[in-house]
Amino acid sequence: MNTFLKLCLLDTGEKISELQKRLNGPGGYDFYKPLQRAVRLHSAGEHKKALEVLEAPVNPTERKHNQDAFEKFRTRFGNVRTLYPVDEKGSLKFTSDGIEILPDPLFEITKGGIRQVYCLWPTQSPELTQRYGAVACYIMRSTFKNHPIGNAGFYLADLISGRIYSEKQITNNTSLILSSDAASIGSIIKQI
Repeated sequence: MNTFLKLCLLDTGEKISELQKRLNGPGGYDFYKPLQRAVRLHSAGEHKKALEVLEAPVNPTERKHNQDAFEKFRTRFGNVRTLYPVDEKGSLKFTSDGIEILPDPLFEITKGGIRQVYCLWPTQSPELTQRYGAVACYIMRSTFKNHPIGNAGFYLADLISGRIYSEKQITNNTSLILSSDAASIGSIIKQI
């Protein structure tokens, strides 16, 4: 999902360039995979293992970005008593556009008796906007409506700005924005 959101936030030229790299290269590298694993481990109470995972990347830039993002996660959510890992898989398909979006919720908390399921946005550039924070929540809601976590509220925590986006930001235009972006990205992919 984060890759899709990143593509949506790029201008057309950047979008084409990014898609060409991804389609013509050996495949994308998930820079934030150690962060995702560490968040799930921390949420499961395995704090020492989480820190070991963050130390593992050889690339010092990757290691630092993941450690910084993890610290922001820990500052915001690390001491919540009702913090649990989420390992629910699902996909949202736009078959006619050749697009499949795979949201990856990492953890949940219970606040005021309500389950809140979170994905994270650790990417510094491009900057996440409220519009695409709402799109992320809409993607999660659409993907998991018939899953065990479907009765939860869905959130996207922007670890860079410190903002939390929720389904409250979804407007009547959110689904139109999503389908338009999927069609645009699908069209570019077909032409490359």
